[in-house]
Amino acid sequence: MVLAGCTSERGGGSDDGGGTGGTPAAAPTGTPLLIGYVTQENSALGSFPETRVAANAAAAYANAELNGVKGRPIKLVTCATNGSPESSQDCANKLVAQKPVAVVGGIDIAAETAMKIYETAGIPYVSGSPQLNGELNSPNSYSLAGGTVAELLGITDYLTSVKKVRSVHALYVDLPGLLTIAINSAKSILTAKGVTDVKLVAEKADAADFAPALSNVASGNPDAIVVIFQAQACARIVQAASALNIQAPMYLIGSCASPAVAKAAGGQTDNLIFASGYQPVTDDDKDPVAAAFAERVPADQRTSGSEGSFSAVLVVRDLLEELADPTPAALITALKATKDHPNVLAHPFTCDNQQVPLLPSICNASVRLLTWNGKGFADLTGDWLNGSQLVNLTTGG
Repeated sequence: MVLAGCTSERGGGSDDGGGTGGTPAAAPTGTPLLIGYVTQENSALGSFPETRVAANAAAAYANAELNGVKGRPIKLVTCATNGSPESSQDCANKLVAQKPVAVVGGIDIAAETAMKIYETAGIPYVSGSPQLNGELNSPNSYSLAGGTVAELLGITDYLTSVKKVRSVHALYVDLPGLLTIAINSAKSILTAKGVTDVKLVAEKADAADFAPALSNVASGNPDAIVVIFQAQACARIVQAASALNIQAPMYLIGSCASPAVAKAAGGQTDNLIFASGYQPVTDDDKDPVAAAFAERVPADQRTSGSEGSFSAVLVVRDLLEELADPTPAALITALKATKDHPNVLAHPFTCDNQQVPLLPSICNASVRLLTWNGKGFADLTGDWLNGSQLVNLTTGG
């Protein structure tokens, strides 16, 4: 919730533009290498089937173009949760029973309850779109992008360091736990940075009408409105904001960075800014990995979350390719040793437990701000934002 002098190279490697390279090879024929995958679907709290589509697309791309992992095809074993702790635990048990080399997490708001299962099994949990507690501080979790927390930090830094705002109102989903803590921490940071008018408005994810909450958060003509919800609610929120003719700039977190959300605004998108841990992808993208994402993931499913799943699967593949023996234990050792390791469609990552104070699982807290140009997302600032050090303002550091 500070502009850092980070590399702006696509995917963040000093040697190439993405984390994955190589030339087309013969189809892998060895013993399949299992990677578990879990994400949330068919839930009123949020459904993200596009993340599974992207994860499968990444595995297919790795097998077709990169010879799998040293000639062994990647086999993705998937499981869908419904947002309840029980379903996350059930998926964890099912995936662990398959003995995968890693489990990649899509978007699962109840993932915290499953972390101990993966930890006990000695299987690393790697995520490109972490959401809540557990994913962000489990000793067995490795977040290759910072998710909602990093996006909030990036937005907060941009508003205070670049826009020099004095009035920020926030509309956030009424979900107890780390999110509420993050919102209150953001308020402390904004106040410490000189923002004199901070207003927080909570609303249920399944609210029948977002107009009253939006009218409340827009009252007083704030310099900026920050929206922290999942994609399905975000679409209804921007639709209501358009109907209410709200003109204040609205900053939305990565889970809202979806074509469906932008289109719900009915063409009134000039005041919408989306934070994401990933760079936008276009149909004519020259970066080979971005082009593979655009080719294999339908345009209406190219969300920040689907980029996160595509990225995480390929990064796990890259790390396994470097190992003499691709086992869960060896992968954990490799993850812990990373330093400015090339990412895929994202900033390089370092899993040293030091990237964000109090949240050791985050390996990369850099985000981009995006706008909607009518056809897709476009980069607003042309550089990464990293507000991780702002956390110190909440701890007295």
